[in-house]
Amino acid sequence: MVSLRGRWRPTLASAVVLLVGVTTGCGGQAPSTADGSTSGGTSTTTSTPTNPYEQQRAEGVTRLLDDLTGTITSGDVPKIGSLLDDASTPAFRSRWVTAAENFTPRASGRGDSGGPLQFARFRYQLAPTEEAETLVPADVQGRLDANGSSDAWVAPVELRYALGGERAPGVDEPEVVVTTQFVVARYGDEWKLVGDTAALGEEPTPTQLWELPGLSVSDVATAGGTSVVTRYLRTSAAAANLPELLPDAVDAVTAFWGDSWDRRAVLVTTSDQDEFAGLVTQDGGAIGAAAAATVYSRVDFPRRTAIGQRVVFTPAADDLAPPTLDVVLRHELTHVAARAQTALDAPLWITEGVAEYVGRKGTYRRLADAAPDLTEAVRAGNTPTALPDDVAFAIDGQTSQLAYQSAWSMAAYIADRYDEARLKRFYLGVAATADPTRQDAAIRAALGVSRDELITGWGKWLDGQVG
Repeated sequence: MVSLRGRWRPTLASAVVLLVGVTTGCGGQAPSTADGSTSGGTSTTTSTPTNPYEQQRAEGVTRLLDDLTGTITSGDVPKIGSLLDDASTPAFRSRWVTAAENFTPRASGRGDSGGPLQFARFRYQLAPTEEAETLVPADVQGRLDANGSSDAWVAPVELRYALGGERAPGVDEPEVVVTTQFVVARYGDEWKLVGDTAALGEEPTPTQLWELPGLSVSDVATAGGTSVVTRYLRTSAAAANLPELLPDAVDAVTAFWGDSWDRRAVLVTTSDQDEFAGLVTQDGGAIGAAAAATVYSRVDFPRRTAIGQRVVFTPAADDLAPPTLDVVLRHELTHVAARAQTALDAPLWITEGVAEYVGRKGTYRRLADAAPDLTEAVRAGNTPTALPDDVAFAIDGQTSQLAYQSAWSMAAYIADRYDEARLKRFYLGVAATADPTRQDAAIRAALGVSRDELITGWGKWLDGQVG
């Protein structure tokens, strides 16, 4: 999803939904930007000060940001107060205190094997920008004047970080860039933090993993290197089961997709809906009874790299038996593996269908086991004659169940009628575009049939599976 003023937001890629019986699926919003990437990129034009006043201001705020970086990463909670202006809100103060607490060993004192999060890289700095300077709101400026501030600035700021894990470099991911704005105020030679975009009357800077209380992490060895499972206070079953499930889930996705993906991941478990909502920011669209969502910062399609991918589990995941949680995990990891080769506006019937196929492989014997609602529809004479459109995947009960089951069954049909190698080739062609003409060409190139012939064959296969 695209954020205001170029500020990074985690982009919701998919949400695995817990439905009645054995049906799971995911649906979400695709971002849309002119360059085909998510928000989070930075301008190539630097904001070099043009006069001594601007130079001095930039140097002073750079010192403040360096102090903020050092204070957070050292877990120096008492020092946080010295960096914050008296005009800052309690919520803004709490954010920084929590972040510093999560960088200290006592943040993990929960009787589990996790530890505080380490980073490969972490730094706040002034951001390059081409935008006109934003004025400090009059009410904020009035409070700063009353406090004796000699200058105030809405500074363009970026956080550059790469997650580590329980140890660094940990997951060894590419650098994530989070761009925002900080309101800062000057007192003599010192600058203080006043607020972020919330102080400007906008949405606050998106919540980061380490800004929620009680964070701890565990490293898990997977085929591509270190993966990381993060958790918060009060998460239980999912957090305990995921480290055991993750290595085999990575291998299961690799068995289908090949080893062209990182074969490691960052999993995040949450203990309440507010935590989940804070980490999976949406511009509308319900999650419903989702078990997990995949988010990412940016996709570099030319380099086939996705930046900042996270699989975030809702509190509902704690209620899942390990076999069901494993299906959800493999489904989401399929999205992680395929992200950089999937168009942002690819049709959901292909992206969700193949993810469901990989997630459910080996967990059923009959069509009715994996697709009970679709089986019932076919038995009633309502065999699908078209692929479900994206609207059908809305999380609204039986309609979405049928959409996910139909999408899964198309992938299962192709794997059964042709083979998995052809299914992957089919995915790479069809999911690379939203253009129906190009999709039709990809279908013929992968399978040697037209779209209509594919749908006809699928319907006959469904009839045969039910009969």
